[in-house]
Amino acid sequence: MRVITFHRMIDRALVIVSRTPLPKEVNASLVPPLTHEEAAELHASMLFDIVERAALHLHAQPYVYFDPADARMDFEHVFRHANFEYKLKPAGGGKLSEKIGNAVDNVFTDGAKRLLYVDIDAAIVPLQSVRIGYELMGLDDDVVVLGPDMSDQLYLVGLKKPHVGVFDSLNAKDPFEVAMKISTPLSSMLFTLERSQCVRDLAGLRRVYTSFMTNGQTIEHARRTTEFLHALKERYGDI
Repeated sequence: MRVITFHRMIDRALVIVSRTPLPKEVNASLVPPLTHEEAAELHASMLFDIVERAALHLHAQPYVYFDPADARMDFEHVFRHANFEYKLKPAGGGKLSEKIGNAVDNVFTDGAKRLLYVDIDAAIVPLQSVRIGYELMGLDDDVVVLGPDMSDQLYLVGLKKPHVGVFDSLNAKDPFEVAMKISTPLSSMLFTLERSQCVRDLAGLRRVYTSFMTNGQTIEHARRTTEFLHALKERYGDI
């Protein structure tokens, strides 16, 4: 099996912070109509796909920070057939914003020059949107890029410097609006990407599923998530 590795300065890094992809440990808002096992399978599929997309199609170094700290074996199982390099580390901190801030600090310390934090749901986001995030960060020495979804949650945050305070917005009711207020005085350039579909709740899952069924039943270079949605169609028809 050929493994793609990185032997140079980390120009592009992609950071994910994830709960362990086990039943009752991930998005319970999808249950029902999904079972707990199906919700965990969807989470694992999107996790694998966004890491594979980063390594093979975005030429970025993926960093996966896992929570809880004793879940390494569960994550190694998800990536057991991976043919690309990724870094797997325990997430440190209390609330999610703190875990993400610590992860981002660590990756910048590791030498990253352009960093994207993405939500697991970024596996279903058009790759071009993520590419644009990296490209925008090439325009200046201090850039913040924000990607809101349809409900004003953030599926993507791009940074060239460790402005970890931006992630405090994730604790707010309207994280995109709060992130805009935090980012504006910090960065010399601030960009926002187009809104994207995300699977954060049942309404989001249904939007993605409807789009999937309407637009050819495939998600760009997200083979496991595509396979999962095909399996849903076989089991349930509509959800």
